[in-house]
Amino acid sequence: MPTRNDLEAPHTSVLLHPLGRLLPLATISALIAVVGAASVGVAEPPRAAPPAEAPADGPKKESPKDDASAPKDGKSAPGARKPWPATVPTENDILHVKPQEGLPVETYTFFGEEFRCELCLDETSRSTGMGARSEFPDGTAMIFVHPSPRLLHYWMKDCLIELDIVYVDANGRIATMYEARRERLRQKGETLEAYEARLPRYSSKRQVKYVIELPAGTIARLKPKVGERVPIDWRALDARAK
Repeated sequence: MPTRNDLEAPHTSVLLHPLGRLLPLATISALIAVVGAASVGVAEPPRAAPPAEAPADGPKKESPKDDASAPKDGKSAPGARKPWPATVPTENDILHVKPQEGLPVETYTFFGEEFRCELCLDETSRSTGMGARSEFPDGTAMIFVHPSPRLLHYWMKDCLIELDIVYVDANGRIATMYEARRERLRQKGETLEAYEARLPRYSSKRQVKYVIELPAGTIARLKPKVGERVPIDWRALDARAK
């Protein structure tokens, strides 16, 4: 097939017709024009692509990201949820503490209700907390008083029940809150290090000095707010803490 250049610049002024006759130059020029147009054709402007049609069920939505339990930072965002029943230890479970008894008790009113509060004022009582207890009666609480403000990370080691955690700063205001779920107890054959490594940590997120633990569902029911002041004589508790 001849190229475009060949058709546009013929080298002869006459062309031999297949029937053997010489054709006039004007006729030859006309034939060349026809052949060129037929071979090259006319370029059409590109057609615009049709607009994309939206799916029948509307725009595609991204799948929500699973925030399954926030492994090492615990679970915040209190909500109405029925607490799981207490764990009943079996022969395969290992507990490292026994339920505390004989803690000092004070009665305080906060969040609009009166609570009978056990006080954890020393290292031993603070480290044991609600460990190994099978119930947390309504209207009771446990208050932890630390010697100085610090970033805290509570966990549910040896806990058989669920509970609510309220972190309170040195000014007596709520820093953050959690609904803490009970975790599977340490199993026979499981090292202490492995057990502790799998426990979620509930971070205070900033320096705090006090912690209030409450029966599960208390936060959802009474709806305290971050920044709210807890009307307890914290300085009196500081004087008793070790």
